[in-house]
Amino acid sequence: MGRHGVDSNAGDEFGFSGHRDGDKGHGTAWVLGALVLVALLVAGVILWRTIGTGSGPDCDSREAVSVIADPTMAATIKPLAGTASSDSCYDFTVTAVTGANVAGQLTKGENAPDLWIADSSARARSVTGQARVDDDVVADSVAASPVVVAGKDVPPLQNWVDVMKLPGLRLGNPIDSSTGDAPIVGALAAQQAGAIDQKSFTDAMTLLALQQGNARMAQDSDNHRLTLAATSSEPTVVSEQHFIDYQRLDPDSGLAAAVPADGTVILDFPMLNTASAARKEVVGKAGQELLDVIKSEDGAQAMTTAGFRTSVDAPAPPGGVGDVTVLTLSDPDREAKALRQWAVLGVPIRSLVVEDASGSMAAPAGNSTRADMLVEASENGLRLFPNTTALGSWLFSIDMGGDGQDWLPIAPIERLDAVDDDGQTHREYLQEQLLTLPDRVGGATGLYDTTLAAFKEVQNSYDPNYSNSVILLTDGQNEDPGSISLDELLAELKRLEDPARPVLILTIGITEDADAASLKKIADATGGTSYIARTPADISTVFVDAVAARIEAAGR
Repeated sequence: MGRHGVDSNAGDEFGFSGHRDGDKGHGTAWVLGALVLVALLVAGVILWRTIGTGSGPDCDSREAVSVIADPTMAATIKPLAGTASSDSCYDFTVTAVTGANVAGQLTKGENAPDLWIADSSARARSVTGQARVDDDVVADSVAASPVVVAGKDVPPLQNWVDVMKLPGLRLGNPIDSSTGDAPIVGALAAQQAGAIDQKSFTDAMTLLALQQGNARMAQDSDNHRLTLAATSSEPTVVSEQHFIDYQRLDPDSGLAAAVPADGTVILDFPMLNTASAARKEVVGKAGQELLDVIKSEDGAQAMTTAGFRTSVDAPAPPGGVGDVTVLTLSDPDREAKALRQWAVLGVPIRSLVVEDASGSMAAPAGNSTRADMLVEASENGLRLFPNTTALGSWLFSIDMGGDGQDWLPIAPIERLDAVDDDGQTHREYLQEQLLTLPDRVGGATGLYDTTLAAFKEVQNSYDPNYSNSVILLTDGQNEDPGSISLDELLAELKRLEDPARPVLILTIGITEDADAASLKKIADATGGTSYIARTPADISTVFVDAVAARIEAAGR
């Protein structure tokens, strides 16, 4: 018999059809209900698994949280931040930012990063003060790494002054690098302990700054410097973590790491809440969520694997330098002062060097003559100046440059690394000209007219990107009867003084025959300094003292 219709209680959409009696209809309905219930239960299990195991807790909404950190720390934090995102209602994004660029990030207002993991507490204080943002600390330290000296043949080191004096030493810029700053902080700690005096500290920092002016690379990084250390005799200053990481990649580098006997600076990596005021509270909670993951067993393992210590007092990871004495400053402002002084050293020198070629320079001085002594000292001084220095050279006696002109220009003021058409650097040209001094000696001393002319030359060609000066070296006193007097010279220097174009005169008297009183008055008239040198070594020391005077003035 054919099928004439469909029972209204049936459900062809479920695949059921045909004749059935009442009892069977009720049974089918029960089966359908059970299937629906099972489907709902299965869906619930799937939903629970998705929430419980894949997306973290049941969140009404998720909050994006931006984190910045030093590149090496950022690489370690990223996977931990991923775990923190899965276990919380926050989506963490980690970005690597080098020290020099942090301040710019923190001044972006509402677009500023929410959290910053600084490489050191000192850097955190400095940059937040510079950027004028709250120093809101979420954690004093998420990890740690002492600063070490890495090289092939690093000698025993008593303190960080010894480190500063290492030949060829390379380090990051102390202004924006905590490892670069470490030698300065370490030396200050030695001074604080009474191991060195103020002059030893200032001289060491001056020599370090002069050396770094030549050593600084265009693309400077810890890895680049470690590679140079591995292929030369030039040591470098890096964190223990960077050293361990480099050694893992190149175990046959031949490098070893050491710290001075009196201790070292340690990077403590604090976490700061740098969010805008409206987001401070929520970011504070997010920072704690991230910190919990970093401080977990898995987080500690990740830090150790990356070469970090899990805390300031934790044991060294494999490949580290072992237990260290941690150096701290009782007055953190001393570090800020030292960095201001370093910043002054960052301004390159532009100077006209004016040297006495009068007949008295042929007089004996030790085993040679005064002229030979001056050549030797000038060569030593020339080696001290970094490539960024711009130097020119004059010689003088009486009428040396022609009738009525006591000075003879022999080299214009140019950067020492400038190259002429013949491929000769300006440094090489100056050294070549220095050697001719003994053969040019003769005549009397035309000091005052030459001094005024040199001052005008530097002032008229003033370069605001440099520290402009005249370096005057002489063994005598003014002997030109037709020149201006000392009083007239001093009055003219005062009249020409221009705060917008400051030019200092540094005077160096060679032997005790020099007119020390007049030279000091000339230097004082411009805010410069005056010295008496008795040996070539004294003149070289004078160059260091002259540069040191700049940083002393900056720190007052």
